Amino acid sequence: MAMKVEHYLRVQDLPELREPVLLTAFSGWNDAARVATSALLALCRLDGVLRFADIRSEEFFVFTETRPTISLDPAGQRSVQWPANRFFSYTVPSADHDVVLLIGTEPQLKWETFCRVILSMAERLGVSSLITLGGLLADVPHTLTPRLTGFASDRSLVPQLEKLDVSLSSYEGPTGIVGALHDTWRYTNRPAFSLWGNVPHYISASPNPQISLALLQRVSGLLGTPLPVETLESEAKKFRADIDEAVAQNPEALEYVRQLEAQYASDAAKENTPELLSDLEQFLRSRRPKSDE
Repeated sequence: MAMKVEHYLRVQDLPELREPVLLTAFSGWNDAARVATSALLALCRLDGVLRFADIRSEEFFVFTETRPTISLDPAGQRSVQWPANRFFSYTVPSADHDVVLLIGTEPQLKWETFCRVILSMAERLGVSSLITLGGLLADVPHTLTPRLTGFASDRSLVPQLEKLDVSLSSYEGPTGIVGALHDTWRYTNRPAFSLWGNVPHYISASPNPQISLALLQRVSGLLGTPLPVETLESEAKKFRADIDEAVAQNPEALEYVRQLEAQYASDAAKENTPELLSDLEQFLRSRRPKSDE
């Protein structure tokens, strides 16, 4: 007998929310440089954000591929952290809608069931619309305004993306859990958007707060109210300074960035990109906190 989707949820107290918008981000294939999950984790640091549910991991992961991790508490006791997909609530007084955050990891198994579990929670909360976040590697320079692409569930919603300077995606090909979730969501007949940050490929090894910030700024536009992202703005500014310093120390890297700027500005056909410079890569790695490795 098939299990009810509620079986896959571990729920604490359901929050009372005003026609909330569901924001999702999944680490893995959909999340180059972790820009999507980093964006929502930045929101999780805000006051008033509460965790209220999670999706049980046992049915959806191959643990030899996405391995649990061990950590030690201050007393030296070991505990296991399993791959997680967690729901958080955030009340936005200045907006017409509150927010539900789903931050997690792309599963390996039972995608259709996984998506139905998400929809079940959305129904219980009265979710009014869906916004998914993602990241992709692209031939874009870090020195220009971050580029975002995306799509909407209905043509009537496209002007909202265009107003936010989000280019429409025409991608066809293999998809991840984000594509599967949108395919399932369309049967609800409720609005849905997907926003993808274009990550400069030559700094993809490092978390990129510049692109995470750009994603949240567009989310603010869709919500119709600013989100408090001052901490992320500071992180993005420092990140940009570190990248500028690394590039300035390498003439070949500097020339490559200038070529990208020219190609980006002229919208010319891109040539095959050279391999990433190893010294630039190592410089960026040296600037990353150990917790990000």
